[in-house]
Amino acid sequence: MGRGWIRTAALAAVVAAGFAALAAHADDFTAWLTSRQGQFSAFRADHPNPDAEIAQIKAKTATLVAAAAPVGGIDQPPVIWRTSKTPLTLWDGPAYPRMTVVPAGEYTMGSPDSEAKREATEGPRHRVRIDHAFAVGTYPVTVGEYAQFVADTHYDPGEVCYTLEGGLYKLRGDRNFLKTGFKETGDNPLVCVSFNDAQAYVAWLSKKTGHPYRLLSESEYEYINRAGTTTAYWWGQEAGQNHANCLGCGSAWDNKQTAPVGSFPANPFGLFDTSGNNFSWMADCGNPNYLGAPADGSPNLTGECDLHILRGGAMHNTPDGVRSARRSHHWFSLRNLTVGLRVARTL
Repeated sequence: MGRGWIRTAALAAVVAAGFAALAAHADDFTAWLTSRQGQFSAFRADHPNPDAEIAQIKAKTATLVAAAAPVGGIDQPPVIWRTSKTPLTLWDGPAYPRMTVVPAGEYTMGSPDSEAKREATEGPRHRVRIDHAFAVGTYPVTVGEYAQFVADTHYDPGEVCYTLEGGLYKLRGDRNFLKTGFKETGDNPLVCVSFNDAQAYVAWLSKKTGHPYRLLSESEYEYINRAGTTTAYWWGQEAGQNHANCLGCGSAWDNKQTAPVGSFPANPFGLFDTSGNNFSWMADCGNPNYLGAPADGSPNLTGECDLHILRGGAMHNTPDGVRSARRSHHWFSLRNLTVGLRVARTL
């Protein structure tokens, strides 16, 4: 399995292919990777046998799920089958995303009629049972992580991305994930990637690590965002102040640019930035509601598949747009300044 990371020499090879923007950041990414290598070494010292830890969680989860009867009714509270008080962290290498293992569980997907700013797309409410633990990116995929993929594969990051200027979306021919128009570091969340880009990235991760990485389904995303809560936001019924980055969330980055990942508190599953900052691509095709939606956490691959679902909300959304139940969608082939991704790994 590949646990290595891409150094400046690989970045120089990309320059030869014409990606001058990536080359201009070569020193920044080298320093970023050096820092990550130190962190990864410490992580490996604390987790010398992650396969054994995963096997233990899977065995405990299977026992808990087998002993539990489905709760059933949509008004019943969530059930979370935790196997330990502290979530397990996985990390396949310094160039790759850090992952947190999310417990199996059952919850009600969608918003009640009484929720403020509810939209018809958020129903009908239905019960979803995810009967297995799985790993999710502790943070959204970052600029630094995606740059390693681009450097290693010579993948074309494009030069066209939709931006939001003066409240209107504008197609710009001088934008990509490294040229967003605002200041970024390797630890800012990735934006300006299409669904196709996201799929190429998870395929690369799987090949490099030997583990099955993928995009989340939208039912998984709402599950990991709610993290056992039933309120409009995982932190409560109101947006409040400084819980997320959005237009009106009270942060230093509101409606200006993305915040570095981990700038806000983690949710009860130990995941950061599940609401606000940037949207994440889902594996699901576009559908206007949940009629016929899977109830087992799998993606809905029927419907308008030239559209794909987005979850999480972004820096330009008003607070109602970063609620746990809020849905959106985008054309699969287009890049947008508010859209990135968070990855999952099947255990």
